[in-house]
Amino acid sequence: MITRVEEAAAVAQGDEVVRALLTALATLEDLVAVGHDAQLALSTLEGVAHELGGMDAATHRRFVDGLERIAEEEPDRAAWIRGLPDALGLDR
Repeated sequence: MITRVEEAAAVAQGDEVVRALLTALATLEDLVAVGHDAQLALSTLEGVAHELGGMDAATHRRFVDGLERIAEEEPDRAAWIRGLPDALGLDR
């Protein structure tokens, strides 16, 4: 049985993965916008969206919850962060 402490630690660890993904997505979006290797960046974004689209409902919920926690901590990027599921075609 998983305790609340273990669950909270897993959530915090998961948030680091979400933060890393956000960094990669922001960089790819910038590359698409400036035209430098835009096709490769766009193709990579589509690949990320495809892989994330394979999440089951529970994993998707944890991912969206992680995005929400990070958006609350980063108000300057909150709208972008909250909009990612829709931008990647992940809204359910």
